[in-house]
Amino acid sequence: MSGYVGSQIHGCEYKLHLDYMRGRIVNDGIIDGLQEHSRQLGVNEEGLGLELGWNPVLVNRGEEGIYFFNSKMNNWIGHADFGKPFIQEASLVIVKRNVPILGLPDLIINLDSRPTYIVELKTTSNPANLRTIRGREALQCESYFHMMNYLGFKPRGAAIIKVVRGSKFRIIDNIDLIIKHLENGEGSVQLMRYVTIHRIRVREFNDFLRDVDYALEYWLGLRNPKASPNRGLCSFCEHRRYCPYSVAR
Repeated sequence: MSGYVGSQIHGCEYKLHLDYMRGRIVNDGIIDGLQEHSRQLGVNEEGLGLELGWNPVLVNRGEEGIYFFNSKMNNWIGHADFGKPFIQEASLVIVKRNVPILGLPDLIINLDSRPTYIVELKTTSNPANLRTIRGREALQCESYFHMMNYLGFKPRGAAIIKVVRGSKFRIIDNIDLIIKHLENGEGSVQLMRYVTIHRIRVREFNDFLRDVDYALEYWLGLRNPKASPNRGLCSFCEHRRYCPYSVAR
């Protein structure tokens, strides 16, 4: 998944490693986030089948990963109708070092029958989180921009919309408002209460590929996962009680 690159570069790669080795802990926040995505984008997230507690990671290095990849290809961007105002959760692919990397941007906004803006949705229960974009979030959104370019679609820009769960705002009901701020080239704007849009600064493609290459070294078994322990990351990590690198037990 292209979003894993951001977690590896700007988060803790060892957490991702433990997700695969031990399983992923699904909490109320993850379930609430999926439900909010469903409401915001008008899509059905129930197919993920996540339940509270321990869950195997959906995309694994084997038959399960192939099944997940093929199922998402049903929404391949090459089959998209760009005459529509927007497309939800289209599938993108870039191949690096013979590894297919899957991207699933939340929303692609079309202008003049061309995919123009990529919008990634991030939900939160804390209004204070609306003000900032984490490095891993920005890299995930940037990855979709570069993947679109790689596939020849040439988007104009990318942005992250942060929403407090349960707010009255709904993305697919406010496409014109979102386009207005993206066309104005603004950086970060409060669209309304509990909703902020952040335009992402996209780096050069080669800079992005360097991050991808580094991330792939782990998946190809060329190096061990790197731990990045700090109290902020560790205190919110589900593996903190048994991770050998944890500083927040």
